Amino acid sequence: MLPIGPLMREHRLIERMVEKLKKEIESIKKGNVNTVFIDTAVDFFRTYADRTHHGKEEDILFKELKKKKIAPELEKIIDELIQEHTTARNTVRNLIGAKDRYLKGDKNSIKEIENIFSNLIELYPTHIEKEDKKFFYPVMDYFSIKEKEAMLQKFYEFDRNMIHEKYGGIVDTIRKQTRNGESMRCIVCGYVYDPSVGDEEHEIKAGTLFEELPDDWVCPVCFAAKKLFEKVE
Repeated sequence: MLPIGPLMREHRLIERMVEKLKKEIESIKKGNVNTVFIDTAVDFFRTYADRTHHGKEEDILFKELKKKKIAPELEKIIDELIQEHTTARNTVRNLIGAKDRYLKGDKNSIKEIENIFSNLIELYPTHIEKEDKKFFYPVMDYFSIKEKEAMLQKFYEFDRNMIHEKYGGIVDTIRKQTRNGESMRCIVCGYVYDPSVGDEEHEIKAGTLFEELPDDWVCPVCFAAKKLFEKVE
């Protein structure tokens, strides 16, 4: 099997999710905002489409291609794809913010959510078509059979690590929620800041109280602001 096989299968699932967004827009236009669906969409695009699918491309495929002398037009496509990945991440981040404002009673956020869904609907099919028709098969010519097999194995290992990271994080969150009342939970994604642990990603040392965090500190998972945290009882 070619290494692009798993990537193209992931494309098909992303396309199905995009179709779900189209149907959800019709409901939003009537003023019906399903925040549970938004949370599901955020998790899908952030964990599956970005960190898993785009992660394999950026951390494995693109890095391997950097070792090769590929055609300039393919190098250009790589740059375009990376920029589109960044756009997708920012769009999902904006969706989280719009949902938060909606929950606080901001009716203007309904149109914003609709527009964000439309942006994702426009972005992903074009992005996928570019990879499927103009990129994946041509770049495979630069790899030997042995290199392709090694890359495919890296893809499988990457997926396994992502599964452990995701569900290990869920268990860790539950564990933290059982601790003292100084822990604070993100109302957007459920991440729990535990003072006894700190925040390694932002170099916050263990023992730092939530109140002592910098004003510009954000959730390390979904980038929500401090004000969007609540006390864990």
